[in-house]
Amino acid sequence: MAYFETEFVVRLVGPEDAPILVPLIQALATEEGVTPPDSADLEALLVALLTTGFSDFVVAERGPNEDEVVGCIQINYRLSTWAAAPYAYLEDFYLAPQARGQGIGTKLLDYACQRAEAKGCTSIQLDVREANKGAARLYARYGFKVTGSTIWKRTVQAACATEHDEDINDLVQHLRGANEA
Repeated sequence: MAYFETEFVVRLVGPEDAPILVPLIQALATEEGVTPPDSADLEALLVALLTTGFSDFVVAERGPNEDEVVGCIQINYRLSTWAAAPYAYLEDFYLAPQARGQGIGTKLLDYACQRAEAKGCTSIQLDVREANKGAARLYARYGFKVTGSTIWKRTVQAACATEHDEDINDLVQHLRGANEA
């Protein structure tokens, strides 16, 4: 018997929905071998992201009348100087183990891509671990191509928010301090 014999709903969430994202993001962090952030700090960050419009989150939930949220994806909106146009970057794509292999991830990805296109994005980018072959197959089926780029990361103490995003800047600094303690 399939986990989702009943209907599931894929929808955009608002700042008021931040609490339903917290356990999904924490589960993703744990699955990736990272200590998840504190629930209250993460919820505050999600509210800030959703309030500023820098990001959208899409969720998959059971029912229309059920409260079980089993997946999410974040759409970050960015500007490309090379294309002089907006683009989207997808991350925090997570499905609960019991919801995998049933087309729910495809529905989340489809919604996220349509949302990015509707907001005028000229391309959609993402990254995936080489070991995550299932995700790579999904992305390839969806027309994503390997670019040959490698993501490099350097942890820094300075915040990355712009001057009009002081709330996010303060929150990021707070989270960094809490995670280093």
